Amino acid sequence: MSPLLEVTDLRIAFGRSHREVVHGISFGLEPGERLGLIGESGSGKTVTALAVMGLLAENGYVSGSIRLAGRELVGLRDSDLAPLRGDLMSMVFQEPMTALDPTMPVGRQVAEVLLLHQHLGHGVARGRVIDILAEVGLEDPERVADAYPHALSGGQRQRVVVAMALINRPDLVICDEPTTALDVTVQATVLKLLDTALDAVGASCLFISHDLAVVSQLCHRVLVMLDGEIVEQGTMSQVFTAPTHPYTQGLVATARIDAVAPGERLPTVEDFYARQAGR
Repeated sequence: MSPLLEVTDLRIAFGRSHREVVHGISFGLEPGERLGLIGESGSGKTVTALAVMGLLAENGYVSGSIRLAGRELVGLRDSDLAPLRGDLMSMVFQEPMTALDPTMPVGRQVAEVLLLHQHLGHGVARGRVIDILAEVGLEDPERVADAYPHALSGGQRQRVVVAMALINRPDLVICDEPTTALDVTVQATVLKLLDTALDAVGASCLFISHDLAVVSQLCHRVLVMLDGEIVEQGTMSQVFTAPTHPYTQGLVATARIDAVAPGERLPTVEDFYARQAGR
């Protein structure tokens, strides 16, 4: 089976000096697979996702290959990419309050995604919006559809953004730290929602996070990214049980803080670099 998403020797640079921030990474994502992309802030994971979506800033430069369902995306004009966004591929952003238009009821915003890609009457579209809002667990979806973003809680807004990403049943959903702005209880609920919703539409998922514990709840495989490079990859089980790179070893240790005895110092990533250096 051919990968749904195939990234080969991807390089991303910015500015007049073409300062490179992603250094020739390659990976594939199979149909229906969930792939975690984990790394600290500035590692290059979000710009990688934006490059796939064709949403980099104007001063961003991409080379290499990004193939989605066999179609090369690098070099396509925005007018060619626009019909793919929200239909074949979609994105759930980190902060729903900035992803939603504060001047428009959320139901209209979800409907816009639907109407842009499908020839539906407004009444039919409204019905589909109510259905998808109910599917993502929003109580009283008609009331929510008529509400403005500021009238909803953070968890409700994130559910609306998930509904917007899924309403056209895309093949690829990219989630860029979708639970970071939520408290722990709401975070767990949204992760469970994503798990169910991705299965329902049969979509592949590229899930970006800095938290290995969060990624482990949703993904089949994981890529560990550091300073613009992929330093480790494997199944969740492989990475958790036998990490090889000191950065990954540190991530695994910090994800297992429940194994630290009371009074012991919590492990850090730097501890594993020091151990590798023999200090």
